Amino acid sequence: MKTQTIYLFCLALPVWLGGCGGGNADPHAGHDHGAHEDEAAPTEVTLSAAAMRQHEISLGSVKTRTLRPTFSVPARVAFNAETVAHVGTLVKGRVSEMKVRLGDTVKKDTVLFTIESPELGAAQNAFLKALDAEAAAGPAVVLAQNNAGVAQATAEGKAAEAMLALANNPAAVAQAQGKLAASKPVLQRATELLASGKKLAAEGALAVTELKRREAALQTATAEVQSAEAALAQAKAQQTRDIAAAQAAAAASAAGLKAAAAQQAKALGEAKSALNTAQATVATERNRLTLFGMGKEAIAALAKDRALTPHYIVRAPRDGTVVEREVTLGEIANPSQPHLLVLADLSRVWVLMEVPPARAEGLKAGQAVTLVNKETDYRTDAQLAYISPLVDPETRTVQARVELENASGQWRPGQFLTVQLPTGAVTRETLAVPASAVQMVDGQPTVYMLTKKKNTFKARAIAVGKPVGDWLPVLKGLAANERVVTKGSFLLKAEFGKAGAGHDHSH
Repeated sequence: MKTQTIYLFCLALPVWLGGCGGGNADPHAGHDHGAHEDEAAPTEVTLSAAAMRQHEISLGSVKTRTLRPTFSVPARVAFNAETVAHVGTLVKGRVSEMKVRLGDTVKKDTVLFTIESPELGAAQNAFLKALDAEAAAGPAVVLAQNNAGVAQATAEGKAAEAMLALANNPAAVAQAQGKLAASKPVLQRATELLASGKKLAAEGALAVTELKRREAALQTATAEVQSAEAALAQAKAQQTRDIAAAQAAAAASAAGLKAAAAQQAKALGEAKSALNTAQATVATERNRLTLFGMGKEAIAALAKDRALTPHYIVRAPRDGTVVEREVTLGEIANPSQPHLLVLADLSRVWVLMEVPPARAEGLKAGQAVTLVNKETDYRTDAQLAYISPLVDPETRTVQARVELENASGQWRPGQFLTVQLPTGAVTRETLAVPASAVQMVDGQPTVYMLTKKKNTFKARAIAVGKPVGDWLPVLKGLAANERVVTKGSFLLKAEFGKAGAGHDHSH
């Protein structure tokens, strides 16, 4: 067996295809052409350690694998929609300060930019006016409550005086009744004395003068009774008048009390209504400031210091990276704009693909898939995270999604990939090698195997079946656990080809 050792110190394949010696030296110089007539082409190639490192030659063992037939669909890396935040403004104004640039990574509540807003200033001024109105309305309610108490006390005093006058009237009537009662016995006695006097006078037993005196006494007693009766009638009439006057005074007092109560109730109601309106206005203006981004502490400071600060500060609603920026310093920003900045968490991204409905029937979340970046030949295994239950009416496809950890940032939204998805075909176990391990040499699938010599390889023709994803089932030519080159086999193909071409040329 002939071994050709290749020492590679060049940095690119075209250099070693042209030789590493440089110059225009005759490649046959120093060769005895006749000395190679009976030599076979080299069957082994040895690479230098530098070439092994430079071209990242990798080996793997041939193993029995479970192969599931796959199909490929184009895909693209996208933002994780659940971590995207569109940042806008609730007020109109001029951007007075920019704190972030495109690509910056920020934490939640980081200041992104500031807007100088007359609209915010007007809202702050309205809030202060509402506070002033509330402060004025409070004492008005207290005053109205006090006035109502005074009016009620005054009305109650007048009612008490009327009742006192009513209570004094029965004494006058009783006094008149007493006088009448006292005068009636005197009249009775005078009447009896006159009657007995007339009898005695007729008999000559009583002097005429005594009789006349008795007649005068009767007249006096009669006059006193009549006077007492008149006084009693007058007292009763006065009592009636006093009762009527007291009742009228009580009615007037009640009416006055009612009117005063109504007036004061109206004044108190108006004062309370004004206070409620002022308080509601304060709450409304406070809420408006909150919607404009002012926190409780900032609003409290405004109420205390009464200094307008019409600066609308926009903060990051979540952790993320600034992936879009639609605003510049000095520009007028409006709430009508869809967004001014877009934040996205790039530590986890989505890979979106559109699958034909017939192919999507066998897919389900959790199935293993392979992602391939054809530009770099990088591939990695992942799992389906979501398959839409709907068919897109425009594309007539079913959207599927893979979610990827992206802490290193290797997956960039907008990047195109190919995704290998499992079909519904039955899986089978067979010896298999990666497709990258097999090179076609003269129409024959060929692998390169490590010999017992260090960094020395030999070629072996094998038979393979149809590819299943990134794998080729081995039909014959390899046994389990044999070591083959899985990455960089194209270099060995080139070296064996170059060695063979050099041997043929030597003849």
